[in-house]
Amino acid sequence: MQYGYFANIHDPTQARDYGEMITEVRQLAQVCEAAGFATFWLPEHHFSVWGRELLGNPLMMAADIAARTERIRIGLAAAIITFWHPLRLAEDLALLDQLSGGRLEIGVGRGNYGLEASNLNPAADPNNRAGNVKVFLETLEVVRKALSEDRFAHCGDLFAFPAPGFRADKAHTVKDHNYIDPVTGELVRLTTYPRPQQRPMPPLWQVVSEDYESIRFCARNDMGIIMWRPTAKEVRRRLAAYKQAWGTGAGRTMVAPRAALVRDTFVAESASEARRIAGQAVMDALNFANWRGARIFLDPDERLTADEEARLGKELTFDFVNERALLFGSPDDVLAKLIALHEQTGISQIIFKSSWPGLPHEHTLRSMELLTQQVLPRFERRLTKAAGARAAAQ
Repeated sequence: MQYGYFANIHDPTQARDYGEMITEVRQLAQVCEAAGFATFWLPEHHFSVWGRELLGNPLMMAADIAARTERIRIGLAAAIITFWHPLRLAEDLALLDQLSGGRLEIGVGRGNYGLEASNLNPAADPNNRAGNVKVFLETLEVVRKALSEDRFAHCGDLFAFPAPGFRADKAHTVKDHNYIDPVTGELVRLTTYPRPQQRPMPPLWQVVSEDYESIRFCARNDMGIIMWRPTAKEVRRRLAAYKQAWGTGAGRTMVAPRAALVRDTFVAESASEARRIAGQAVMDALNFANWRGARIFLDPDERLTADEEARLGKELTFDFVNERALLFGSPDDVLAKLIALHEQTGISQIIFKSSWPGLPHEHTLRSMELLTQQVLPRFERRLTKAAGARAAAQ
């Protein structure tokens, strides 16, 4: 089992010092590294007039975290690649991989918010799915080529690299036969610098919701999936679809299917204390993101009545979400939930999220202390014991 942590910067009051919030993210990264976590994940969001998602450049934050840690891998969950120029993004990713000593995990996303797209790339408006997907797929194709191929070319509907017709700049003529057409002298291949430390390129992931085509796309294209809060039964269904599609892919660099699950997690002395301290904060965050409605917390084939759907679409409740998608409670409670989650799904990577707008940082640190000292060591011992029993039975 591998563990990750999902960190964001948020301030609904829009009054806190941003440097203090950066310090809190740094502290969490160091806590996670000390606890042996595999990954530390950072998101990308822009223009939050609500003060809830205030990290506009996860690559720069990742570079800072990499400089303050030694072993933990730094993940982007996700870089919203529809808002980046693909060549600049490839260059920045490769430099980040070098700066981190080859510890970069690249999670990519299409974007959720029209506010962001309208100001950064209207062609990628998520409210226009066809246009958004087109920008995403071609941007991803260019980034993959630029990172994994020492010399590459691309000609698509949106981008053409190298730019057609280039033969020389004001000072230099390109003469290297690896880059030019020998007849015309035109530049027909490019290289981005630096090259990434991980070859052929850092691991790719996509953050996925209920879109099964995205899940199958990742499986066919050598990408891991990060699942955002589904129930255990829905996780099992998504993993089955992912693994089935995995068998149809080609050119693998991953040795096995790779999937991770995000869980909002808070550990306190008791279940009532966990809810008292963090229940309102997590529910405010979930209701802020409730534009998809309660369906994302349903089991496969589960249906709500019209009244339930209307009520929960207006406001999710803690009781509805808790057993479906939260790891809240005492150390014993959270341990039991982790055991059940693993037994029901077989998931091998869990990404914990223990900070939400309005929750004081000291509560997040205390929850992480209980999780890493009183929950995960017992969980690991149980997994080791179970693996030994299986080996003995074979």
